[in-house]
Amino acid sequence: MGIDPGVYTAYAALDLNGELIEAGCEKELSHEDIIRIISSLGKPSVIATDVTPAPDFVMRIASRFHVKLFVPQKSILVEEKKKLGKEIQNPHIRDAYAAAVKAYNHYDNTLRKIEHSDSVLDKDLLKHMFLQGHKVADAEFILTKKEEKKLEKSEKESPKSPQKQKRDERVLALLQENENLRKALETERESRKNLEEKAKKSASSRTTEVSRDREVQRLQGQIARLQIFIQRLKKRRKKK
Repeated sequence: MGIDPGVYTAYAALDLNGELIEAGCEKELSHEDIIRIISSLGKPSVIATDVTPAPDFVMRIASRFHVKLFVPQKSILVEEKKKLGKEIQNPHIRDAYAAAVKAYNHYDNTLRKIEHSDSVLDKDLLKHMFLQGHKVADAEFILTKKEEKKLEKSEKESPKSPQKQKRDERVLALLQENENLRKALETERESRKNLEEKAKKSASSRTTEVSRDREVQRLQGQIARLQIFIQRLKKRRKKK
């Protein structure tokens, strides 16, 4: 949800696929007014602004919904906002829309991965939890446990038809598979981390060995030079 506060306050809401679903601009909107408007659309995942630092008005809205506040690294230039919202005539709505698009693009890669994943879980909920600060794997784990509890509760409350029984068994199997994949991924990451640490230690050990070999070679060279010097001294003494 992008918000552009001022005498005329504008808002632009995108869905979790980045599509504009609602936008508007009204004069002298209060905090409660904008909260009411946003709530009528659902629970926001992110509140966004187009300027840095973020206006107090926008910060308070994000705080009321307990969601992340997206602030661009630097204020979005007018040229970029016109490019992002080239079909939007109202400049205030265009600013709010640009803020929302900028926020969406910031998380776009992970959101697309979730959308195209094989997960049987609610992908919009996964996206929302990711935008709230959860790691995708953690969000999947939490939702998997919730689905399992729902199925267990449903089993206790009412008998199932054969079709529903098969469907639930399939869902449970997929949820278990999803959990197994998550655990396997964690194990693989841990294994990779251990291998990287061993590689670093091995590289450090090889460096130490090379340094030690070089020192030995240097000392051996010095010994050889001293031996030659001693032999020359002995020869000189014999001549005398």
